[in-house]
Amino acid sequence: MYVWVKSVVYLAIFGGVGYGLLELTKPSEEKLNQFRYSSVESEERSKKALFMKKLQQASHEEPIYLKKKSE
Repeated sequence: MYVWVKSVVYLAIFGGVGYGLLELTKPSEEKLNQFRYSSVESEERSKKALFMKKLQQASHEEPIYLKKKSE
């Protein structure tokens, strides 16, 4: 029975320490909002960069209306 008491005590102690660390490292709402908005901005930047890359590629190619049909 001593082993059961010892196990329960260890479980309570380590559970309390884990919960304390969880609460200690909890990010504030301000930081969470900052992360949310920074990821949206990076997605918009990557979409804009992809658009600009495709636009640049299209500007170097021969226009579709000038291409001849090869038959």
